[in-house]
Amino acid sequence: MRSTEEFRKFYDLTLHPKLLEVDQLRKQKLKRSILSITYSLAMVFLIILGLTQSWLPSTFKIIWVLIVIVVFIYLLYQLKQGASKKKFKSVFKSQAIGAIVNFISQDLKYFPENKIDRRLYNNSRLFLQSLDSYNGDDLIEGKIDKTLFHFSELHTRYKSTNNKGQTTWHNVFKGLFFVADFNKQFQGSTVLVPNSLGGGFSFLKKVFGLNRKEKLVELADPKFSENFTCYSTDDIMARYILTPSLMQRLNQFHQKYPNNRVALSFVDGQIFVAISYSQDLFEPSLFRSVVKFSRVKSYFDDIRLVVEIVDDLNLNNRIWTKQ
Repeated sequence: MRSTEEFRKFYDLTLHPKLLEVDQLRKQKLKRSILSITYSLAMVFLIILGLTQSWLPSTFKIIWVLIVIVVFIYLLYQLKQGASKKKFKSVFKSQAIGAIVNFISQDLKYFPENKIDRRLYNNSRLFLQSLDSYNGDDLIEGKIDKTLFHFSELHTRYKSTNNKGQTTWHNVFKGLFFVADFNKQFQGSTVLVPNSLGGGFSFLKKVFGLNRKEKLVELADPKFSENFTCYSTDDIMARYILTPSLMQRLNQFHQKYPNNRVALSFVDGQIFVAISYSQDLFEPSLFRSVVKFSRVKSYFDDIRLVVEIVDDLNLNNRIWTKQ
């Protein structure tokens, strides 16, 4: 996997010149946004000024308001036309995120407008809540040695309505969702959810899993049991999948995300990993320079961390299992 030192050289030689051009586009779009706000406030002021002048005839007031609205629409149209020639967000993603993905590995492909298929999300058994909204973008897919994988940002939600008819949206999952071919062949599902209870509390863990077809499985590794609660359709299969070596790797993987909830599942020969984030990871801000190395490096780190799941969990080790 590419190192931070290698990325610094790539940034200096290749990425920085491209980002300078993208940053100019950002500044132009920011300027247009500020002008739009300024024009809007000015138009509101002019309309109020015209309407509050008691000495003006009513007909003139109406004409004045119509003139102000027409001028306002024309100015906004001109600003929109200028902004639509180059879309800052799409240009940034192709020039920056796309370049970083290719730098990490030539075997990776990046599709900024695509996302993990909803069928795979449902198959993961990680989130059982029915959904009213399924959104995402920044799909990355590829192959490392024998392992095919893909991941994207996802944001899934459901809505509720109270007795007053007011609708509230609730997050189910927001973050990076990873899917890969696991290195063992098996049927059924084993789900690992973040453990907020610590060791013990078997009764409560069973209660929390009542809405699952999978049943609670107690595992021998105390550290692993502190990090994850395990549910499975077959406790023998769960132990076949979760070898002492893999549980140790999962403990180490858990430590890589100290501020994020990490859930995993193993379903019918595939592994699913959901890493929660509160913010959108690959979205540029109009109010911050896209050239700053520390900001660009954070994109590199986030992508590399997910790609490294293949190595972290030793998914290419298939000596006695499927090829």
